Amino acid sequence: MARIRPARSQDGGGSSKGEGGDSTPARKRGGDRPSPRPTPQRQREKAGSVTKAVQEKRRGSRFFSDVVAELRKVQWPTRMQLLQSTAVVLLVVAIVVVYLAAVDAVVSRAVDAIF
Repeated sequence: MARIRPARSQDGGGSSKGEGGDSTPARKRGGDRPSPRPTPQRQREKAGSVTKAVQEKRRGSRFFSDVVAELRKVQWPTRMQLLQSTAVVLLVVAIVVVYLAAVDAVVSRAVDAIF
């Protein structure tokens, strides 16, 4: 790194490249300029940090308003569709119950016969 810095200063230190040397401090000034630019952001951050409670309330209210907006997009089933879906679910549950009861009876008889 030490070799890189003198090479830059030699380029900027040359009398024929004096303008280039001026651009280097301008770049440094430009490098200093981002420091003042974050200052307004810092002020914004300070203002935001003061109102964190308000922002949290807004987040909460925004969350619920977003939930309501999404619920409005949902295609809700009609009463008939709801009843049909419920009937299908109950029928499938009844079939699974009968199947598992039959498997349990067979396995329990096999276990009793072995032991």
